[in-house]
Amino acid sequence: MFMKKIALSLSAALLLFMSCDKVSLPIVPKTTAEGSVYVKNSNAAVSDYKKVLLEDYTGQRCPNCPSAASLIKGTLSPQYSTTLIPIAVHQGNTFAKPFGEFKNDFRTTAGESWGAAAGFGIDSWPTGLINRKNYNSNGIKLTSSKWSSIIPLALADPFVVKLNVSTEYDTTTRALNVFVKGTFKTSYPNAVKLCAIYTEDGLVGPQDNQGTVIEEYEFEHMVRGDINGTWGIDLTTAAAAVNDSAKWSVKGFALPLVGGMNDKGLNINDKNVSVVVFAYDAISREVLQAEKVKIR
Repeated sequence: MFMKKIALSLSAALLLFMSCDKVSLPIVPKTTAEGSVYVKNSNAAVSDYKKVLLEDYTGQRCPNCPSAASLIKGTLSPQYSTTLIPIAVHQGNTFAKPFGEFKNDFRTTAGESWGAAAGFGIDSWPTGLINRKNYNSNGIKLTSSKWSSIIPLALADPFVVKLNVSTEYDTTTRALNVFVKGTFKTSYPNAVKLCAIYTEDGLVGPQDNQGTVIEEYEFEHMVRGDINGTWGIDLTTAAAAVNDSAKWSVKGFALPLVGGMNDKGLNINDKNVSVVVFAYDAISREVLQAEKVKIR
């Protein structure tokens, strides 16, 4: 039976439920950092309505990927504003792996797992996932030409769970604290998982564009790493009723200085970093809600 106001707290190596059961976190951050003076932000002003997560699977050597990124930046984001949360997942060996003048490695452990056969089987780029759901028999994996028609369908889905997200970030020690409270707006029959990642805007590097290399291409909303594991943690483990709530937090997450597989990507500029949190069905993997908070 789902218990109201379950509190989850992560501190270096322990996840504690305020219930009779103790559940171990699948993946614990390898390093922690002490913080004292924090920049505090939250999504309080925009948390009370439905959001859509758009995952753009891409790569720096992908000649057709800039057009998909331009669609997001020039059309979809202005049209849908805060209701659309795009993330760029540099993934796979075909176009994301460093080669020649493309020396940065923007792949991540989470992105590689999501794109693998056991994840969503990404085998062409660019490919988009919208809430990781199959709408109107279009399949989960969507070409960019379908994004505009699918997003309204995703926004029409029920507003299942409200996610209140707040962050505390120490700019000196790069210690990051994240606090999430999920409140169910409707009853829900399945267990729900919560995934927290961080993204970065404004990275500059080479990008193939239809066979021409743009040397100073600007990458946006790029996934740089995960905070609570590739597939997140359990937010709930059973059915939830209306107004049931659950909490999760991480304290002392050390924001890396460098991102990318084996730390071969560009330095991470914390001024451009956001935390993206999304709740998803533990069985179908459909994303129920997503939120984004800039850390400074």
